[in-house]
Amino acid sequence: MNVRAVIWVLCLIVMGVLTFWQINAQNAKIDGDILSLIGREHHDGDADQQDRSSDITIVRDLLRRDANQVIIMMSHPDRDQLEKASRTLAQHFRDMDGTTSVSLPGFETGDASSLYGFYLDHAGGLLSQKDRDMLINGDGQRIYKRAVQSLYAPSSMVSAQSLASDPFSLLPGFLAELGDKIGQSGLVHKDDRHGTPIIITLAPHVRTSGFEADWVNHANDLIATATASDDALLIAKTGQIFFAVSEASHAKSDVQRIAVIATLGVIAMVVWVFMSPLPILAALLTVGSGLLAGITALVLIFDSIHAIALVFGASLIGISIDYALHYLVLPGSDGTDDTRLSHVRPGLRLGLLTTVCGFSALAFTPTILLAQISVYSIAGLIAAYVTVVTILPCLPARNIRDRAAIRVIYQKIDTVLLAVRPSNGLRHVMLALATVALIGAAFYLPANDDIAALGHGDDALIADARMIGENLGMGGSPQFIRVDGDNIQDRLETGEAVRDALRPLITDGRVGSLFGLSDVIPSISRQNANRALITSQLIEPFGPQLQGVIPVDVASTQDTKTPLEPAPEILAAIPGLSGLQRGETDIIRLNAVKDVDAVRDAISHIGQARLINPRETITGQFARYRVWASIALGVSLLVAGLVAVLRYGFPDGLHVVAAPLIAILCAVCGAFVLGVTINFFAIMALFLVFAIGADYAIFTSESRQHGTQDATRFAVFLSLISSVLAFGLLATSSVPVVNAIGTIISIGLISAWVLSYWMCAGHKGNDQRTTHPQSRGHQ
Repeated sequence: MNVRAVIWVLCLIVMGVLTFWQINAQNAKIDGDILSLIGREHHDGDADQQDRSSDITIVRDLLRRDANQVIIMMSHPDRDQLEKASRTLAQHFRDMDGTTSVSLPGFETGDASSLYGFYLDHAGGLLSQKDRDMLINGDGQRIYKRAVQSLYAPSSMVSAQSLASDPFSLLPGFLAELGDKIGQSGLVHKDDRHGTPIIITLAPHVRTSGFEADWVNHANDLIATATASDDALLIAKTGQIFFAVSEASHAKSDVQRIAVIATLGVIAMVVWVFMSPLPILAALLTVGSGLLAGITALVLIFDSIHAIALVFGASLIGISIDYALHYLVLPGSDGTDDTRLSHVRPGLRLGLLTTVCGFSALAFTPTILLAQISVYSIAGLIAAYVTVVTILPCLPARNIRDRAAIRVIYQKIDTVLLAVRPSNGLRHVMLALATVALIGAAFYLPANDDIAALGHGDDALIADARMIGENLGMGGSPQFIRVDGDNIQDRLETGEAVRDALRPLITDGRVGSLFGLSDVIPSISRQNANRALITSQLIEPFGPQLQGVIPVDVASTQDTKTPLEPAPEILAAIPGLSGLQRGETDIIRLNAVKDVDAVRDAISHIGQARLINPRETITGQFARYRVWASIALGVSLLVAGLVAVLRYGFPDGLHVVAAPLIAILCAVCGAFVLGVTINFFAIMALFLVFAIGADYAIFTSESRQHGTQDATRFAVFLSLISSVLAFGLLATSSVPVVNAIGTIISIGLISAWVLSYWMCAGHKGNDQRTTHPQSRGHQ
């Protein structure tokens, strides 16, 4: 026994060193970004190639890019004061560690001006929408007069080269319009106030190295200082980093409170029962080995480990304390260490086998997250079992105190529950009805996978985001239009048709703005149409007059008909174009969409374009996760039933699996009555109910083989207390998803505990407390 314990301790040390080295060498990254989950599925070969442009993959990439952008809106009644304050605050943000770039579209030159050289040779086919509308309406004279005036303007940038390619000075209007699209918005005037944005791009390490809270705190300090210096200055902010830090703050506060209460509660319970620190050491060794083994397995198998997998894995490893308690409650008078261990080893093995089979089902789902939870749980529970059977027997036994208050309370409850157990016939009926009801619940109970329902939500940040969207047409709910087509020119024409269709919605404020590749490079057909307009509406009627004041043959400027086509240097030079072209798919970004249905209706006639709502897409992804997790849970119940029947025969084996099955039904129904949302995370909570509830049933059934019924039922009672402390307190969290998990687990575990009496305790005469030699230490 000692040799095996030493070998296992050495294995744990090797795991610890290996895990520490892998994480510190960054061979295994801990990823806390929810976006990294989205679209990560099991694919191989051609399937992965085909999935690169799937909706969910595009959504993930675009949202990840948006995660590094922050928008600060500043508003003031006085324009000059606004400019001064904006420039000052923008400079402070530039000086901040973690800031890559800061732009001030309202008071700084747009990025489009740097593209003048790219566009000049193709100016004859480029028109701003305003100029195009004037030419279509036959109002070319206004453009002619504007061109003449620009020749004599003091700040004119007209040169011999520009006159030769663009005699009517049309390119500056095109570039100005492009600059507005790139910058999204500049200076606005509304309700007697001037407003302007500060657009900040964060360095990637801000979101990945744990620096985001420091950046947000510093940004909030700068904003507070600016507003304190001028009562008339109004500042609003938005960006994923603000929401992420807010959510993390709420979650961290809840977790710290719950962890402290749960830890102190479990320690107090163990000390109260045993009046010795050794059982606490045994429990910590069991749980700690499980956590270590689970993390080691993840870092060896996966390049990137998601924080949600770690959280769920750690929760599932909470089952391991049950393994320790079932051994610890056996009195030292029960014989040698091997004898005491032999009383619980069969139950531990069967409980481990059932749980491992259940979580193995998760590994076959197509989601990386569920696979990581599966690996963590299986490796951790196996390690916890090995610790119980190798290390714990080396520790001196400590008997429980007969007069401990917990023991007295347990005996009263135990007597009542044993007295009201149902008959075998009623058990059959309960199992049949519960199976039918659970299948019906899976199909008919409403589920809500909306990601907006998962977080706490910060009212102030939501109000700021709404204000920025209404005033600047920026931020808000991100949307995009997907344009598919084998030919780039076809996609450009589709993009132009989309802008034409959405122009009325932009005018009336239902869409803030849009930006796509066709805004940067018009299609060849649009360029040819522009050339025809310029020739018929400008060159032919006004060319001779203009030629009288400039040394250029105006009529010959359209002789060069080389169209502008997507060139790498242009695509690389335009901010915001990165990621908007993916193979045979182009993306048109929308901002501040207030009427999604109107957008869908406006583009419904454009066959190659369709609106993609990231919130709906991600919600659909989590709905698929929920379905796969539900299927895995059903498979787990079937496998557990088969294992139980092979062990206990028919129908006793079905009674064993009936306990966690009915407990799951109780948890689902209780959650529905209490208004708890059924989603992917709720199903994962039901996995906990299954795993722990199955252990309750198996340990109770196995105890009949060794005459340790009373000790086992008391161990299950202690396990219930520790589990409710560990998981039930989650129901007090302010974060909706955490609250839902805690509520479901609390209902499920209490139900599973009661059902372990009713479904698995054998006949009424077999489970009364006796003075069996193996349980005298409890009397």
